[in-house]
Amino acid sequence: MSIISAILSSRSGLTAAAQRAEIVSGNIANAQDENYARRSLQVTEGVGGGVSVVGVSRAMDNTMDALFRTELSYAAKQNAIANALGVYSSQIGTLDSETSIPNLMSAFQNDLGLMANDPGDTSMQQEVMLSAKALAASLRSANAALSQVQKTALTGIAADIETANTAMAEIARINADIGTVPEGSATYAGLQDRRSEELDKLASVMQIEVRYDNVGQATVNSSGGQTLVVAGYVNELAFDRATGTLTSGDENVTPGTTGRRGSEQGSLAGHLQLALETVPQSQLELDEIARSLIEGFEDSDASLAAGEAGLFTNAGSALGATVSPGLAGRIAVNEAIDPAKGGELTRLRDGLGATTPGAASDSTQVRAFLDFFSAAVSFDPQAGQGSSGTMSEFVNGVFTAQQSRRVAAESSLSALTASSETYRASRLNARGVNIDTELQNLQMIEQSYNANSQVLRVASEMIDTLLNMV
Repeated sequence: MSIISAILSSRSGLTAAAQRAEIVSGNIANAQDENYARRSLQVTEGVGGGVSVVGVSRAMDNTMDALFRTELSYAAKQNAIANALGVYSSQIGTLDSETSIPNLMSAFQNDLGLMANDPGDTSMQQEVMLSAKALAASLRSANAALSQVQKTALTGIAADIETANTAMAEIARINADIGTVPEGSATYAGLQDRRSEELDKLASVMQIEVRYDNVGQATVNSSGGQTLVVAGYVNELAFDRATGTLTSGDENVTPGTTGRRGSEQGSLAGHLQLALETVPQSQLELDEIARSLIEGFEDSDASLAAGEAGLFTNAGSALGATVSPGLAGRIAVNEAIDPAKGGELTRLRDGLGATTPGAASDSTQVRAFLDFFSAAVSFDPQAGQGSSGTMSEFVNGVFTAQQSRRVAAESSLSALTASSETYRASRLNARGVNIDTELQNLQMIEQSYNANSQVLRVASEMIDTLLNMV
């Protein structure tokens, strides 16, 4: 090797060592950033010896990215559902709670039974009124909690759509930038990091599939096939509350619809399921309890004329032929039995339509009220508890079903969270920074730098010696 070749080779080695040191320093500085992928310098044999820098490569595993984002979408959906139902369940209590609807209904039934043994006992009449009020209040409270779940779901939908649209717009912008930046440059790797972060954000909202073209631009589709981002173009998401329809561009991508092109997973799917399925179902169940109570005590009260309200009312009125949703939030005890409202407790014994007190020992009407609890009652089959059964069976079934939804969501969330964490750890292993490895690389870079410096020093001394000989 000539002196000039040695100098050029050593110079290229020093240049490569300096660039490697810069890259390793960057790796160490970003070791705690999960959105940062490890960098390495790509070199090849240079013309005439030495090395030539090809560019900067970024550690990536598209398969692992896809697996992690899929698990992230599944977990995000269950997290949205479990969180909302957890709050709702804490409001309505457990089956063993004294303030749960089943237990309050049982207490009301028991108080009626005690009153039937002594219908003229004013203290027992007072207890029946209070237990009836407690039961009605528990239904209103459950209805209010359910309304909060719906509000949370709708707020979540709006936030998810904003997050998704912002992420898609950023992905499209990065696609455009990547098309103008040389592949293998530090800027190119930085753009890939930022795009990966936005893809993760989008994947938490809805399940996606990502493909890359020959210039590195990403095409993003929903798991159902709808194109979300292609090059610099975005099909934005929008939600119509009136129709419950989610659209991407001009396509209906509402989860669960026929011919869907959207995604069944992600926090957006979870919030949509709450708003469009879970809350309406739970509302129907609560309303059926309220309807059956109002109707049952109207039918059991022989003192009532047509159109008169019974013991339980629809916001102070009789049930009516047509009932709008939210009845559980309007059920109330008839003020005609409440002395504080100008009513008479004796109407619990004589009937809500009684104009004068009856015999103190007459338990006929009270026993008619009690018979309601043992008789077969007709229910809306859509409530999920069959078309008929006793009131207690229906209430217990509804309460169990509502609690089961929470338990199922929390159980699924626990399993999916563990799975997504496993894939997250695997992805970090594939592209993350290992400090120990990077420190070892720094030592090797230092050795390479010293070796190349030594060659340059020796070559310089040889040239000086030759010049002095002339």
